Amino acid sequence: MAPRPVDPADSLGLSGFAVSADVTINTLSGDAEYWRDTTRGSPNNVAPSLQVMGRKGLWPGIEVGAGATHLFDSRMWAIAGYGKVSIHEGFHHLPIPSIALRGMFSRLLGAKDLDLTTISVGASLSHVFGIGSTFNITPYAGYDALLVFASTGILDATPGRDEFLEGSQPCGNGDPDCALQSEFVFRQQDVIVRHRPYLGVRFIFSVLRIGIEAMFVPPGASSSDVALLGGSTETVSDGSGFQQQYTVSFGLDF
Repeated sequence: MAPRPVDPADSLGLSGFAVSADVTINTLSGDAEYWRDTTRGSPNNVAPSLQVMGRKGLWPGIEVGAGATHLFDSRMWAIAGYGKVSIHEGFHHLPIPSIALRGMFSRLLGAKDLDLTTISVGASLSHVFGIGSTFNITPYAGYDALLVFASTGILDATPGRDEFLEGSQPCGNGDPDCALQSEFVFRQQDVIVRHRPYLGVRFIFSVLRIGIEAMFVPPGASSSDVALLGGSTETVSDGSGFQQQYTVSFGLDF
């Protein structure tokens, strides 16, 4: 649900404006225990999403934008904001790359059980290769540091059981005075950090733009100390596996 760059380092220019629709295939560790235990049927190994983004060029070399991302087969959307500063650009006739700094954020909507905000900062390099007067190809590469701020609302551990009508569910040890806690929240943890290197290429013909981007996210390495009842703490590690994102972008430049 975090926004994706899908754009080279050059800015749109003072009068430039662009809109795009980006379709992404996101890989998941569908065979992981946490997916198998929480999914009806067999978990999928991919999750497709759609990002719609509008960008406006400003002076000098500044670009701002906003958009939204939707996860298919769900009610979840994320609203996003975007900013880029091209600190070096325009040397298209020399073997000198353009350089840009970029920042993005998103806020998840449509998931009452999950509170999720992401912030990413990064840099990218690109270079334009013109063919004729109306067609150009721009390969690019970059890196984003993604910061994930996540917490939960109240979760129901026994969604198929009405405790008011049926009473509490007994514990597995057979103790009649013991009952499983039916509602809980995950303890607040530290910021989750994910590293997102990516590479791509953009094609422009007149006002039509088509982009292809691949992003590779190494396994999670973050850990945090979570407070438990009674004052003790437990160290929790990010168990996310290696992920990949492949995006095809269609847009118009004005």
